[in-house]
Amino acid sequence: MAENWRPPSRDEFREMEARNIPVVFPGILRQWPAFERWNPATGGVEHLKEIAGEPLVQAMVSTDGSTFFGDIRSHERVALPFREYLDMVLSPGEHNDHFYLAQVKIYSCYSTEKPPLASLESEISLPEFLDEDAVSNINLWMSSTSSRSSIHYDPYHNVLGVVTGQKKVTLWPPDAAPYLYPKPLYGEASNHSEVNFVEPDYQKYPRFRDASKHSRVLVVDAGSAVFIPEGWFHQVDSAALTIAVNFWWASKQSCAFDTPMDAYYLRRILVRLANLLLFSSLLDAEKVNKQQLPMQFTYIVLQRSMLGWNPHVDVEIDLDDVQGAEDLTVNSLSPLETKQLHVILSCVAVAVNNGNCEDDPIASVFLNTSPRSLRRIFLTMVTTFPRSLEALVLHALSPVAAELLTKQFEEMDSIASEASQAEFYKRFYSVFDDSSVAMAALLDRKEAFASKVKILKLFRCC
Repeated sequence: MAENWRPPSRDEFREMEARNIPVVFPGILRQWPAFERWNPATGGVEHLKEIAGEPLVQAMVSTDGSTFFGDIRSHERVALPFREYLDMVLSPGEHNDHFYLAQVKIYSCYSTEKPPLASLESEISLPEFLDEDAVSNINLWMSSTSSRSSIHYDPYHNVLGVVTGQKKVTLWPPDAAPYLYPKPLYGEASNHSEVNFVEPDYQKYPRFRDASKHSRVLVVDAGSAVFIPEGWFHQVDSAALTIAVNFWWASKQSCAFDTPMDAYYLRRILVRLANLLLFSSLLDAEKVNKQQLPMQFTYIVLQRSMLGWNPHVDVEIDLDDVQGAEDLTVNSLSPLETKQLHVILSCVAVAVNNGNCEDDPIASVFLNTSPRSLRRIFLTMVTTFPRSLEALVLHALSPVAAELLTKQFEEMDSIASEASQAEFYKRFYSVFDDSSVAMAALLDRKEAFASKVKILKLFRCC
């Protein structure tokens, strides 16, 4: 631990809490009486038996390894005196099963009864940066042998302190959920991942291959603690004879729930999730508009829509070039832009003649073209092929293409000046006898695409 390191003040920790980023606090438990008294190497187990041996505790028991998964079917729970569990700690080789104490209460603001291990509270202390009135639970965690937890998140902020032993904590931010496959919301373990991270089935959970790219690993030694924000997925490896104490409290966001505003918050959240998950539906190899889109298409769309990555937006791109657009002709376009224009014109001709472009090349053009190039193509169509642009919007756009086109418009809006975009839209919609009809056509197709994402799938992916 660096000599000049100090724990954060309460105000400093509030800022950390607001940033919602995990952080390790080295050595903050070293002043606890428990840090010396609970050490198994110096008689700590006997000390625990003496001060808290009689109460019954619930132990998790696994017969098929040291990994404890959230699904209650994967392990048993047995009630036994804390003393008996501690005896097993002293003789681990005498038992084939793996025992783990998880979330045994030392303190709970919700309980009217004395928690089973309340007598341990006198040997620990609340970190000074935590608000005593906010903390809802203090729990003991103890592993007799090395153990591993499944990937899960908690609905509380958490400071996890290691009194003895060591924990390795692998963390993923909440927006990494698509890679971790959370269990269904209607299940009993909806905060746990479906993936067996020890032996992952990549055919069933292909995105899990990339999960490690979004993770971070923090090692928490004896005497140190880690802040795990609410909603962060984590998987914990505990060394043998690791004893830990954690503090849970509700975040400000959670405290806003259970009010008359809940229905409003839920609707806002579902709308946002629906927008984020529209494109993710393409990953399931389902046919969209009766067309099978290539994997490259679905992968890029997933990146752009769910992870915030955009292969086309470049802060150096200047979109404020609408002035002089009336001079744009086919000869003004680059070879690639000319090729993309020809693709659009060909598909429009097919659509006008009641044909069908089976592989949706228009959607592919919208996906793989930069906002600047696409705007140049449209402005060229305004001056040279106005009727084809009209037919494109009114007759040739698939629901997928309409969704991608409006995403492109949003990207243009974000990197061009307001005046420039206003001029662009003025020229774009000038080819229509009634611009409201064109806008309605785009909205109808966008909603047709959105309707393909079922609400159960929305819940299933969250």
